[in-house]
Amino acid sequence: MKQKTREPIMNYRIWIGFLIIFILLNPWYFPSGDPVLVYGVPLWALVIMGVTVVLSLYITYVIRYHWDVEDEEESGEEEK
Repeated sequence: MKQKTREPIMNYRIWIGFLIIFILLNPWYFPSGDPVLVYGVPLWALVIMGVTVVLSLYITYVIRYHWDVEDEEESGEEEK
C-alpha cells in the first residue's frame, strides 16, 4: 500500500514563513543615509546575518518535521 507522503511544497504556512524571512533579508526597511554602527558594523548587516541564521534554522525545521524523508529512503531500498 502506498502511503501519502508529506511534502512541504503543499503547505501554504511554510511558504508564508519563507516569504516573511525573505522580506526581512532585504535591507529596504532601514532608513537611507548614515548607517547606525554597532562596533563598527552597520546595523543592517547584523540584522541580515541574524535573519540568515533564522532562515537556516527554519529550513532545518521544515526538513526535519514537515518532510517525510523515511518514506523516500524505504522506497529506494525496495527498488533495489
